[in-house]
Amino acid sequence: MGKGMKKIYLGIDVGSVSANTVILNDLGEVLEEHYTRIKGQPLKAVQRILEEILSRIPPEQFHSLSFTGTGGKLLSELLDGHFVNEIIAQAKAIQHFYPEIRTIIDIGGEDSKLIFIEEENGHFKIGDFSMNTLCAAGTGSFLDQQASRLGLTIEKFGELALKSENPPRIAGRCSVFAKSDMIHLQQIATPDYDIVAGLCFALARNFKSNIGKGKMFVKPISFQGGVAANVGMRKAFQDVLELSEGELIIPKHFTSMGAIGAVLVTQESKEIKTIKRLDLALLRDYIQHHQEKEIPLAPLCLSSHHLVSPSPSPLPTIPFEQAGITGEGSAMIKMEGSVSEKIEAYLGLDVGSISTNLVVIDKNKRVLSKRYLMTAGRPIEAVRIGLQEIGEEIGDRVEIKGAGTTGSGRYLTADFVGADLVRNEITAQATAAVHIDPGVDTIFEIGGQDSKYISIDKGVVVDFEMNKVCAAGTGSFLEEQAEKLDISIKEEFGNLALSAGEPVRMGERCTVFIESDLVHHQQRGAPKDNLVAGLSYSIVQNYLNRVVGDRRIGDRIFFQGGTAFNYGVVAAFERVLGKEIIVPENHDVTGAIGVAILAMEEKAWDHSGFKGFDLSQRRYEQSSFECKGCPNLCLIRKVSVEGEKPLFYGSRCEKYDVIKRTKGSDLPDLFEERERMLFASYEREEDLPADAPEIGIPRILYLHEMMPFWKAFFAELGYRPVLSDATNRELIRKGVENVVAETCFPIKVSHGHVLNLLEKGAKRIFLPSIINLKSPHSEIPISAACPYAQAFPYAVHSSITFRKGDVEVLQPIFHFQFGRDHLEKELIDFGKALHRGSKQVKRAFVKAERFQARFHQSLLNRGKEILNQIGPNEKAMVIVGRSYNSCDPGVNLEMPKKLKDLGVLAIPMDFLPLDSVKPTEEIHEMYWRSGQKILSAGKIINEDPRLYAVYITNFGCGPDSFISHFYRDLSKGKPHLQLEIDEHSADAGAITRCEAFLDSLKNVKATKVISPKRQKLITDRTKKIYIPYMCDHSFAVAAAFHACGVEAEVFPESDEETLYWGRKLTSGKECYPCILTTGDMVKLVKNPNFDHERAAFFMPSGNGPCRFGQYHRFHRLVLDDLGFRHVPIYSPNQDETLYSDLGIMGSQFSRVAWQGIVAVDLLMKKLLETRPYEKEKGKADRIYKESLNRVCEAIQKGTDLKEALHKSLEGFGRVEVDRPGTKPLIGIVGEIYVRLNRFSNEDVIRKIEQFGGEAWMAPMTEWILYVNTISKKRSLRKKSFSNLLKVYLTDYYQKNDEHHLEKVFKGHLRNFGEPKIRAIFKKAKPYLDSSFEGEAILSIGKSIDFAKRGASGIVNIMPFTCMPGTIVSALLKRYREENNNIPILNMAYDGQEQTNTLTRLEAFMHQAKGFHNRKSKIV
Repeated sequence: MGKGMKKIYLGIDVGSVSANTVILNDLGEVLEEHYTRIKGQPLKAVQRILEEILSRIPPEQFHSLSFTGTGGKLLSELLDGHFVNEIIAQAKAIQHFYPEIRTIIDIGGEDSKLIFIEEENGHFKIGDFSMNTLCAAGTGSFLDQQASRLGLTIEKFGELALKSENPPRIAGRCSVFAKSDMIHLQQIATPDYDIVAGLCFALARNFKSNIGKGKMFVKPISFQGGVAANVGMRKAFQDVLELSEGELIIPKHFTSMGAIGAVLVTQESKEIKTIKRLDLALLRDYIQHHQEKEIPLAPLCLSSHHLVSPSPSPLPTIPFEQAGITGEGSAMIKMEGSVSEKIEAYLGLDVGSISTNLVVIDKNKRVLSKRYLMTAGRPIEAVRIGLQEIGEEIGDRVEIKGAGTTGSGRYLTADFVGADLVRNEITAQATAAVHIDPGVDTIFEIGGQDSKYISIDKGVVVDFEMNKVCAAGTGSFLEEQAEKLDISIKEEFGNLALSAGEPVRMGERCTVFIESDLVHHQQRGAPKDNLVAGLSYSIVQNYLNRVVGDRRIGDRIFFQGGTAFNYGVVAAFERVLGKEIIVPENHDVTGAIGVAILAMEEKAWDHSGFKGFDLSQRRYEQSSFECKGCPNLCLIRKVSVEGEKPLFYGSRCEKYDVIKRTKGSDLPDLFEERERMLFASYEREEDLPADAPEIGIPRILYLHEMMPFWKAFFAELGYRPVLSDATNRELIRKGVENVVAETCFPIKVSHGHVLNLLEKGAKRIFLPSIINLKSPHSEIPISAACPYAQAFPYAVHSSITFRKGDVEVLQPIFHFQFGRDHLEKELIDFGKALHRGSKQVKRAFVKAERFQARFHQSLLNRGKEILNQIGPNEKAMVIVGRSYNSCDPGVNLEMPKKLKDLGVLAIPMDFLPLDSVKPTEEIHEMYWRSGQKILSAGKIINEDPRLYAVYITNFGCGPDSFISHFYRDLSKGKPHLQLEIDEHSADAGAITRCEAFLDSLKNVKATKVISPKRQKLITDRTKKIYIPYMCDHSFAVAAAFHACGVEAEVFPESDEETLYWGRKLTSGKECYPCILTTGDMVKLVKNPNFDHERAAFFMPSGNGPCRFGQYHRFHRLVLDDLGFRHVPIYSPNQDETLYSDLGIMGSQFSRVAWQGIVAVDLLMKKLLETRPYEKEKGKADRIYKESLNRVCEAIQKGTDLKEALHKSLEGFGRVEVDRPGTKPLIGIVGEIYVRLNRFSNEDVIRKIEQFGGEAWMAPMTEWILYVNTISKKRSLRKKSFSNLLKVYLTDYYQKNDEHHLEKVFKGHLRNFGEPKIRAIFKKAKPYLDSSFEGEAILSIGKSIDFAKRGASGIVNIMPFTCMPGTIVSALLKRYREENNNIPILNMAYDGQEQTNTLTRLEAFMHQAKGFHNRKSKIV
């Protein structure tokens, strides 16, 4: 190199939206920085950037080339550059430029990160970090989408935001809900700048609650990434994080911090690659020749009947002459004599989220004029323009006899135009379709924001579904993607889709993830046409799986809504369903046509209230204010039209609503009655002295049904119960922002109630862990409480610190199911904490029972009374669900009141005589008490033709993901409505669903479906048993079956096909292992060589409280539906009956299988200790495979197992290793299936090894010994001594065998021996009590054990939305804070490959190495 040339360094950060390039000199100064949008073609974009730079600077001047970001890995390989993890890079750049900063907020297009930097003796380290996981809520693309929806540039967007005074609350959780909130705000006419500011705040709050969940933001804070350019966002963060001037720093090079960091890391690293020459040949070559390896989907083509009229331009519906109008709508009215008569006509308006449609029809239901306008967030404006245009076209020749409105903006529009009829979209769409073709039996309607499925039988709506809380599979999503790919949605999209040769596979879940799949494919360089075709498929699969689910799809299918313009989607429907799809003409305005027809058919007025087409000339103004009437703080909108009373919208109560259209004013409000009975004061409460000690009771969870018990109990002991306030918006908000892990809605609300008690100054708070509830029938073995509710008292400490205010948290453990004596003992124990003697407690207990029984009885009496009053032809709705979902007015969206407004009586579920229902098999097998009640209610409702159910559940409810399947199975033939409620539920959606449900009930004749009786399937030895492949232990179990003379085979490993079937047959809310086992089972059954006459499935199960024990029931439903009723699913219950059930197989089975499992555990342990250090790659795996076969053979033939293990040890001894034991140890805990199953955890063990760690896995035997420990406890309690003896013996043998086999490996394993179950309980005790059954306690105890035995990091692996897993992640946070911040990573899997899994793992390993090095220095 010449003397004159300075060394310069090039860094590129390739993200999902942009590529940022920097050039640095030796001093770390930035010479150049560039920001380039990659428009989905990262490789080409980088090629262009480099070509431009190399045209100015000779390549030999560059000393090094560094890459970071999601697209950096591939580029670094092609260009021989250095790849740096993005978290490490971001942190490095900050340490270099702003060493004082402690927290980094980095928000990019699709990834957000939060990084905490700590300083230790002058050295910087990454203290902790988190990234957005399966959800794109806290990222920049969220703002991009919303800005383009409002027609603003992102720069203008930021400036507008600063104008707002009171930004409305917008859902931040999901970009799609934010859309619906936004649409709502627009429909109630909120000014743009408020909406924009609301979005900025939503993103900031969401970042804080999603990515920064439960973390302390240490100041000063840096805000970087592309989104930092937005001034509105800067202000929002300043407010949300409550920062003062100077505490939020925007780095000078905020977009390029990643690229700069990458260069700095490269400069420091020892093995710096100097580039021989910056050569783009390989990259160009790759771009030209690279082919995708994935198996593409089939190309799309339309069925022949569409090709007749290929022009999607809407045709005029009728020749105008027939309607008395001539010419091309030039509208010359035929003069009859000289007086022209006006045509009688009806107007329909459909105001949706994306489009506003107006239609005028004549009395023969022919369309005279129609308009399809973009709502563009200004519904009133769109209606004005539409009226004006139609008025100009035909206004003077028609007389509007009736006007109707539908769509999500129907109420607002109706008041604005003076409509005579307001109807929901479902009824409107169906009416139009039936008019066009009376034979239609299925309607798919895909609009901008909402998709609907309607099933029609003989012209009557018999079933319908709307996309609930997820917007995957709606039209606006396609529009956004088209925009990103730079193509027009109108014609180009459809044509491209039809021309694609190899459509790519996209995910089929949240739209934003489909987007990331798209990014994935773009990064690999897939051509546009294949992407577009892939999107068409994905929206169809999403729609079919999310909206239609397992409902009936008929043979005359109409496809309506704006999306039906898109031939790509039409073709995808035909390809996936193998049926013809009919797109009716005027499909874009069917809603408006339907409501116009309804206005004509249901005309009961003489003069229409329609205000005339000249409405568009009248001026109107809109403004908003916050109503301070109650803690709900509703934002009220006021629209004032010239010369009329102003209209108000947006309140939750009647205070401002214009003349409420109510019908049911004389109906009783049973929910209010129940509330009064529940919180009725106990007679002794008044007599308590003024200075009586107080005890805070939150109105949460099971207290919604047990409040009388506790009120009486505490009052009798001389304590005054102080309740938290009734659930309101403010309380919910605080709870939602406070939770540490993504639980279900009621738990978030519970956090709010606890905070509320603290605000009230409560010094004692009562948070019992109620493990199970009293069941009315002694033959029901288990009636557990939900795991989230059981563990709430433990988890709450992770997000609320009680120590600060010297608050005493009382968290006793109660079992209401184990009989009176057991409970009395527990209460007496609890009495000690309250300084009350046993006599007093016993007396209080009697009184409490009485008070509770009185409450229960009064509910039943009132229920009986009500049922006697309902006439034989009347209908009433039973609100089904847990009491804290269905009866808490702050949570149930005041559904009972809304039903009452619609003229329908709502009855609380516990008014029905649930205990009188005979427990059938499905109730027996249901171990959640709430599930037993829900299914009993279902049976009562089924028997009574007057009752219909509204099932209230919530997003992320574990038990309901199974109970609702069983409920549906139970109530076949009688429709019920399911509402999913969470913190983002908008009232509008719920009202639409209720109205449509009631409309369709007018026409339903309930049919009774007798489900065939199941005979008890007996397993004989001739059957072949199939065992799910969870991990290699399955082979040992199969071998044990063989040893006992039963043929057995292990399922093939899960693959894409598994996922395909699993997703198709589940609702997607069940846990991932259930989806996989379902998929595996169906994959086998569908295999042509599968002999189903001989087959039996082996599916272990459990007794709760986690969902695992419900899998086999669910599998049974699935197999029955597929017509395999005769294939038994053999589920030996893992508890007490396991051994007796398997006794069929000869008594030695359980012992042999156990030995096999111990042996496989030992082999796995040896493998994991050897593989990271082997010199010859792949050798340890080969030895392990041989050993596994050797062990299985020994089991099968009954030869000496120890001998086989000795041989295996010798084999491992032949593997040459390099400095064994020097890498950081990573402890692996979590849900047993996903933890052990390679497919479901994306081979996480190997990835840890790849990044330089050694994994140490909690063994399988631990789970089995744990099950024994619980069985011992159960048998002791039930005094079933014969069983106890069996379990003790088994346990003894098992421990003995384990010891015997383990000895072989003694001295050959670095981490020898596992803690006893009791020891695990003891370690976990400060965080979790062993009364909370399931793997949570094992994960906590084992994590602590790992940490004590030298692990440098812990990975908690779980399925997405796993209940125990979520609880563990909340508890580990607290453990970590109390134990010098050992790195902990929570990984949730659900089969969606994520771009950032690797990034998170790599950064975690970086932390673990740092932790490891600091530890070894201390030693």
